[in-house]
Amino acid sequence: MIPQYLVDFDLRDIPKVKTDCIVIGSGIAGLFTAIKASEDRRVIMITKKSVMESNTRYAQGGIAAVIAEDDSPAYHRQDTLMAGAGLCSSTAVDALVNEGPDRVHELIRLGTLFDKENGVLALTQEGAHSHRRILHANGDATGYEIVRALAEQVAEHENIEVWDDHYVIDLITEGGECVGALLQRSGGGRLFLQGDATILCSGGAGQLFRYTTNPEVATGDGVAIAYRAGAHLRDMEFIQFHPTALSYPGAPRFLISEAVRGEGAVLRNIIGERFMER
Repeated sequence: MIPQYLVDFDLRDIPKVKTDCIVIGSGIAGLFTAIKASEDRRVIMITKKSVMESNTRYAQGGIAAVIAEDDSPAYHRQDTLMAGAGLCSSTAVDALVNEGPDRVHELIRLGTLFDKENGVLALTQEGAHSHRRILHANGDATGYEIVRALAEQVAEHENIEVWDDHYVIDLITEGGECVGALLQRSGGGRLFLQGDATILCSGGAGQLFRYTTNPEVATGDGVAIAYRAGAHLRDMEFIQFHPTALSYPGAPRFLISEAVRGEGAVLRNIIGERFMER
């Protein structure tokens, strides 16, 4: 049986800080959530390294949304369901395709600078998409640009406090409800961060595998602490592996953008044979 908590502790012996909302994770989900929650709450955002270090920061391929006049949510939905081979949650897909355009425009209002051509948003076409609906920033630095813009908003917001270099050991529950988180502080010692609401935005887990293009921080902590706290997990077998990376001896695998394949590149083995369709 998996224990509820990783370590033994007594909350009476641990310093406590109280806030309205705790956001765990500092990728696009954590940053955007902190901004939205801070409209009427005090927010403390926890990141185990720094705000600029997350999976989002390294995303190159772009962000998909229905922007072009000849495109539609119905087309985007059809493409997504086909690419998912019938395994997609239709509820999640509907939210993605219908809410995506508004979220993109909200990112723009928050300062994200997507690439433009002749003054209008530049759209490209990538794998499985039937229309041009992929937005990029600085070519292949889309994730970095989104994080930059959102991190600036977070830094300037008087209702948001960022705690760098803090590790969440576990969520604290009372009577089946989450009341906060037990933290390992960067300077040593533990802290009980109590919150009226706790939002997990830390799902990255690529480092569980030998080969990954995910950064070192993507170790699946959020999934593990949620499970120990009693959360129900689903579809855990679906782990996305970016299919193209540069392999160089002694160096981390450098991600080669999906845009390369979207523009027509194909994968071949060492003797020049195509192998993906076997």
